[in-house]
Amino acid sequence: MSDVPGYLTRYYKRNENPFISLNDFPLEQANKIKRLHCQQDGIGGFYAEDDYLVHRLEIEKWIYNQLLLKGGAPKESVPIYMTLGDSPTGQFDIRADLQKNASELRIPIEVLDLSAVTFTFPDSMYKIILDDNGNIIDGGRTNTPIVYLYYEIENIIKKYAHYLDEHYIEAQVWNREMLYRFYDPY
Repeated sequence: MSDVPGYLTRYYKRNENPFISLNDFPLEQANKIKRLHCQQDGIGGFYAEDDYLVHRLEIEKWIYNQLLLKGGAPKESVPIYMTLGDSPTGQFDIRADLQKNASELRIPIEVLDLSAVTFTFPDSMYKIILDDNGNIIDGGRTNTPIVYLYYEIENIIKKYAHYLDEHYIEAQVWNREMLYRFYDPY
C-alpha cells in the first residue's frame, strides 16, 4: 500500500506512560486527571466538558463491536489512540491542542497484529460528510464513526486525499502488549 504511511504515532504527555488511557481509570478519577490536564495546558472545547469521557466510552464500545463484526481480534476493551503517520499541521494538529509539547512514539505497521487495530477518519468522535464531488458539506460530533480495517485504508486515503493535510486518520490499537515493545520508560 504505497500511499499509506508505514507507522502509527502515539502522542503523549511527557513523563507519562503512553499506553495508559483515561478510560482505564474509574470515571471520577479519569475526570480529575482530564480536568488537571485541561487546566495545565489551557485546553477547552469538547475535550474539557465533563461528559467527554462518557461519550468516549460509548464510542469505544461502538468501535470495539464494529471490530468484532469485521472479524477483528481485540485483546482489550479500551484502545490506545494513535494517528496513522503524523498529525497534520494547522487547525487540527493535535500537538497544538490536546498534546501540547507532547512526546511521541512511532510504531512500524509491519510489526503490529492488524486484527487488533481499527481506523477512523477523521477523529473517532467526528464525522465529515462529502458531496458527490468529494467536497466537505457538513461535519460534526458522532457516536457512531465509520470504522475501517487496515486493508481499507488505501481507499480512504484516496477518497480524502485533499483533506489529509488538515485531518488525521485515527488508529485505535486494541492490544497494548505489542506496543510496549517500543517503550522503555528509562
